[in-house]
Amino acid sequence: MDRRRFIKTAAGLGLTGLSGMAGLLPVNAAPGRISNYGVQLYTIRHLLAENMQRTLAQVAEIGFKEVEGILNLGGNAKDFRAALDQNGLTCVSRHVDPIQLEVETFKTYLEDAHTIGQKYMIMGWIPPEDRVRLDQYKSLIEKLNVASHMCRDAGIQFGYHHHDFEFVELEGQMPYELIFDQTDPDLMKIEMDFYWMAFANKDPFELFDRYPGRFPMCHLKDMDENKWFADVGKGTIDFERNLSRIEQAGFEHFFVEHDEPEDPLETIRYGLETVKKLKIS
Repeated sequence: MDRRRFIKTAAGLGLTGLSGMAGLLPVNAAPGRISNYGVQLYTIRHLLAENMQRTLAQVAEIGFKEVEGILNLGGNAKDFRAALDQNGLTCVSRHVDPIQLEVETFKTYLEDAHTIGQKYMIMGWIPPEDRVRLDQYKSLIEKLNVASHMCRDAGIQFGYHHHDFEFVELEGQMPYELIFDQTDPDLMKIEMDFYWMAFANKDPFELFDRYPGRFPMCHLKDMDENKWFADVGKGTIDFERNLSRIEQAGFEHFFVEHDEPEDPLETIRYGLETVKKLKIS
């Protein structure tokens, strides 16, 4: 699956970003700053594949304490955990794709999750060919429900990471409504991505109101004026506004991300400094 090509094509559609969107007043949020900041390792995936131990050491040197894993850890689960421990890092979550949801395959990922020390397992991506028809989403939902029960039995929290396509009407229905409404809110949480919310022209507050407390994690990913990715803090997305309902959403972990950075380490370094300065009130 050429995810990069999909993203560039989608970005070229010129959908309206979230910046400047009128919103509701913040409620139920205690003043303060984010402390549980992490990095989504997709941002530095190429470096991770080249040298996992060195890359995780660099992540720690920059100042991160948490990471979110991807399919390619840069080594096996045992070696990945050893590198995490050596650098004082915790892997809160890991992304998988639909193919990994097949029961026997998923069992091995749950075993790896215990080795790594994960709290969450996240379904992170649906290839375009698997979301052409509504019945494909319905089939996926069945797998999501099976996976969420398997995670519960294994002591892991299952979740779903959205993009923009779930918010595009298909056959008269909104895929995100099917996914969110036909899965157990206790067994399957939602990982919000602020870039894709902006790309889909959806206000996060709308989802907080409809699904309160269902968002334990989010991706802090920024958007430039051309609807392309930007380093966190250099784009148009108002993160302080989006995080102002932090308690209503249920956010506990915040991952800096950039899908196509020119300088991955500098990107996450700048992103971390931005996140540290955010005032949540």
